[in-house]
Amino acid sequence: MILAADVGATNMRVGLFSEKGELLRVKLGKTPQTQTHETVPRALLNLAKDVAGSEWSSIKSCGVASIGPLDSKRGVILKAPNIAEKGRDIPLLAGLTKELDVDYYFLNDCNAAAYGEWWAVKEGGVKNLIYITISSGIGGGVVDNRHLILGKQGNGAEIGHIVIDATGYMDCGCGGLGHWEAYCSGANIPRLAAKLLHDDRLERGTGLERSIEIGALDAKQCFELYYAGDPAAKRLFEFLKDCYAAGLTSVINAFDAEVLVLGGAIYLRNEDFFNSEVIPRIDKFLLLDKPRISKPVYGDLAPLYGAALCARDEIEGARVTSPLSW
Repeated sequence: MILAADVGATNMRVGLFSEKGELLRVKLGKTPQTQTHETVPRALLNLAKDVAGSEWSSIKSCGVASIGPLDSKRGVILKAPNIAEKGRDIPLLAGLTKELDVDYYFLNDCNAAAYGEWWAVKEGGVKNLIYITISSGIGGGVVDNRHLILGKQGNGAEIGHIVIDATGYMDCGCGGLGHWEAYCSGANIPRLAAKLLHDDRLERGTGLERSIEIGALDAKQCFELYYAGDPAAKRLFEFLKDCYAAGLTSVINAFDAEVLVLGGAIYLRNEDFFNSEVIPRIDKFLLLDKPRISKPVYGDLAPLYGAALCARDEIEGARVTSPLSW
């Protein structure tokens, strides 16, 4: 058996897979938000035991996908802004490695998703694939000529933090300036709207302004106001269309893939907007041929499948060699 996990800022999933990569069962749990140094590893261990049940002793390897940044060799989340306590890392695998003596593979959730999605289509001859999720954040992973790009600590292909605006108008949650995620992610679209309005770059007296004033604006409402023809939202999204297209094109130009898999709540809930308003704009920035664009085969379970497949295939760059304990 292969144990696999996908740890996000809000939820975590653990699944039990066969050695062929078939998902046998999966369970969802909440990611703790306090005393995360200890509570998150313990919650992961408890959920894993719950999923494995009597087959705990049959587990031969474990793959874990996680939000980053991370240290893949030690199995550690490095001060992830969404869940980590200020100044503290999370030894995510500490509970598991104490009670389950197997080989561990630890990688960024989007890298895992890229590997899982590539496995789903590789029989069709695909050798190069980009995975991008546009959700509360923006993340990505790349398979290049059948090899997963991981980087020295497991943070390769952090495409959400490419710079699309050298003026640094928007600051990113990571502390950097001008990052793609700072403009186009679900968490930051309302921040962008508020800043543009404050700087008198959007019309006043609109539904967008009223929502900002009462603290009720989120990404979903931004899109709804745009679809309803709100003047400020329309101007906001004219800017965002080019930001989305610039980010997507930069990734395509950098990695020259045959397939681009687009996922995440922002994209999947607004496919028509992206297909009609964003994807055509890629052409004005693009150097290379546009790849085939598709949705994730595994949907929300792509990171979980990818983590299991990385463990099964013993991807060396993701192997945990010196796990950090409590």
